[in-house]
Amino acid sequence: MDFMQLLLDPVCIVAIALALLSILYVLKRNGYNNLPPGPKPWPIVGNIPNVRGGGAIYEVATNLRQQYGDVVRLKLGPINNLILIMGKDKIHKAAVTMNDKFKYRPTNFFATNYIFKQKGIVLSNGDVHAAIRKFTLGTMRDFGVGKKSLEGRMQEEAGMLTEVLEKQGGKPAYLLDTFKMAVANIIAGIVYGNRFEYDDPEFHGLIANIDRIFKDLSIFLPENSFPALRFLPGSKLSKVFTIFKDLEKYAKSRIEEHRATFDPDNIRDFVDIFLKHEGESSGDDAINEDNLFRVIVDLFNAGTDTTATTVTWAIIHLIKQPDIQDKCRKEIMEVVGTGRYISLEDKKNMPYLQAFIHEVLRYCTIAPQTVPHTVMEDTEFEGYTIPKNSIVLFIIYTLLMDKEKWGDPENFRPERFLSETGQLAEDKAHFAPFGLGGRSCVGKHLAKQELFIFLGTLIQRFKFKSPPGSPPPSTRRIQTGITSQPERYDICAVPLNK
Repeated sequence: MDFMQLLLDPVCIVAIALALLSILYVLKRNGYNNLPPGPKPWPIVGNIPNVRGGGAIYEVATNLRQQYGDVVRLKLGPINNLILIMGKDKIHKAAVTMNDKFKYRPTNFFATNYIFKQKGIVLSNGDVHAAIRKFTLGTMRDFGVGKKSLEGRMQEEAGMLTEVLEKQGGKPAYLLDTFKMAVANIIAGIVYGNRFEYDDPEFHGLIANIDRIFKDLSIFLPENSFPALRFLPGSKLSKVFTIFKDLEKYAKSRIEEHRATFDPDNIRDFVDIFLKHEGESSGDDAINEDNLFRVIVDLFNAGTDTTATTVTWAIIHLIKQPDIQDKCRKEIMEVVGTGRYISLEDKKNMPYLQAFIHEVLRYCTIAPQTVPHTVMEDTEFEGYTIPKNSIVLFIIYTLLMDKEKWGDPENFRPERFLSETGQLAEDKAHFAPFGLGGRSCVGKHLAKQELFIFLGTLIQRFKFKSPPGSPPPSTRRIQTGITSQPERYDICAVPLNK
């Protein structure tokens, strides 16, 4: 075999590629003398084996914290740095004090760039993100978040949900998917101006597609470091991209329906408001259909799984601690009774129910780490240099389970959020389940309202129990994508008026 044939041999090509990547990695690493500490990376793949084999990312992070401190560096593949930031002081410094440095989303993830193209509200940057976030927050506020019109929709949907559960007659059922449909209907009402029926096959498909993207589009996908892997059979990225195209087709068909019937003097929903302002020059013409579609996906993604998962966790804890369920119901009956729906106005008179919801958000750490951030330039932080384009995760779990702050964080105790006089009290520095800084969850106010209305109504109408002969539900967290979900468990929702 002559020299040219040797160079063209597939094994030789792979060997040369690996060698070049190794050289690139060494050169890149040696450019910094004060990188954050962390475990030694493997050649080529970096610390991906450490992460994928060490449990959920927040578990990996908290284990590494014991050895390396509050700022830890890992390698994702041969090039990308992953910086884990933990603890109240460090997270607040990065997310709030130095927000102007850490507010960006990564641009070097092949998977998310391939699908979202740095558009929408979650993954955009710069003027586009500022314009889209301002527009979305303003539109949601003007359209109904915090107003009677949206509160009425939540009460109506809570009523629909109770009808579905009543038909089950207290028999064991897996409820997470049902809760997802109820929560998604609130988003659908805001975005499209209508709700779906719970037995609508199109609705089931929409929820399943959103769920699949939310769970599978991870920063730890091998395709992020090695994009060619998407062409291999079984590639998750390839499957997610196919699902995303289906979502795009559906969303754009709904947008076209709105265009055909659009009346600027009769604004019906979020899409109409977007169409009214389409083409405005703020944020590099951010108000356009491409961004609208991705904002819709962002709202459904961020607003469905997290809230429905929180409701499920709450009911699991009501089952595990019946005394807490009784206290919540006693407060509801004293304030509301059974003759009307729970309203947001009732919150001020229901400190225990609010404390219970707070404790669910804290203890269950539904989103134990933030959506990835990045720095757009070499950044000095706590005596270390965080290299340009590093991926940064704030491990919110370390705030919500801080032993120094909470004393017994491993125990589920709503009373920790009540003052000596029985009023709601919260430490916003440690209690940050929706993130911090300029990239905190855009739907946090909506989520808080949904949780109060949905959970209050469910406790008002049902007693939640384990199936006969079944063990109590587990509180072990299962990391699926961004969220920590409970193990699958059938629940008996026994109607109280039967």
